[in-house]
Amino acid sequence: MLKHLLIFCFVLPSLFIKAQIKTSKPVKTHSKQSNFAIGIGATKSVLYLNRNVKENNDATGMHFSLIYGGNKNLRISTEYSYFFPINIEPTWLNIRARCIESNLHIIARFTKTKAYFYPIIGISYNEFNGYFTGRNDFLNLSDKYQKNAQVKTVWYGLNIGTGYEYYIKNFSLFLDYKMRIGLA
Repeated sequence: MLKHLLIFCFVLPSLFIKAQIKTSKPVKTHSKQSNFAIGIGATKSVLYLNRNVKENNDATGMHFSLIYGGNKNLRISTEYSYFFPINIEPTWLNIRARCIESNLHIIARFTKTKAYFYPIIGISYNEFNGYFTGRNDFLNLSDKYQKNAQVKTVWYGLNIGTGYEYYIKNFSLFLDYKMRIGLA
């Protein structure tokens, strides 16, 4: 009787128990890759469009950028532009300008080349510093600024533009065109 009880309690239930075979899928790993770039280049700009009343008075300078792209379609940049001193004679002398900006690049990749096209949108901090003589003052700035004095103007702006970049191994060549819109 004890023998039948043991069979009934342990052997019969074991016939109905099925083992589940555990299959494990390989763990998918995504590469944690990001792109960080340092850029240097030349820049050319009309410093303060409504004050730059003469033709061919574009300022040239140096451009530095730090770019981070952790996403395939977006990247951010922090940029600094320093412009070499220029004169817009006879009204403005020894003009020094700089721009600090942060931009978002929306990247469109070409399929058969190592080139990118990207619209740009961002914000900027702009400085215009020069000696105001007051001569030929067509904008009546002498109502706002003292004649024969150093004038510094600072304004924040919105950047809108486009860019093109072509990669050659670990280096790239880029060309950006931006317009800055702001209130002084």
